[in-house]
Amino acid sequence: MIPDLDPKSPVPLYLQIVEQVRRLLALGVLKPGERFLTVRELGARARVNRNTAARAIGEMERSGMVRTRVGQGTFIADAPPAMEAGRREAALDSAIEKLLVEAHALGVHPEELGWRLHRKLEQFARTRRNHDGDKESR
Repeated sequence: MIPDLDPKSPVPLYLQIVEQVRRLLALGVLKPGERFLTVRELGARARVNRNTAARAIGEMERSGMVRTRVGQGTFIADAPPAMEAGRREAALDSAIEKLLVEAHALGVHPEELGWRLHRKLEQFARTRRNHDGDKESR
């Protein structure tokens, strides 16, 4: 579930875990209501200490990705956290701005960025459909 983390990255390991789980949620690999890993299980799978795993789960809880039920475990949240429209728009614009700046720094022409983005959107949609189909066949 948690691919290899990059200990050389300037991004802390717990945030790398959070981002990978966010990606799995977006792709539909993790489904609302499913039981998530315990701190011990997450630490073992990601090969990090329990403090790092607990910090990742705490961050996911604060962001609304997971919910912990005392005595029952941690579960994927039933719905994505609600965000006020203005904040949502600002967050999306910021992410797009970062992409544009990074593409420019890499010397990527706007047309190339456009077709690459389109290709990734199609790939993302295909992956989500595949995971939705996997769920239906269970």
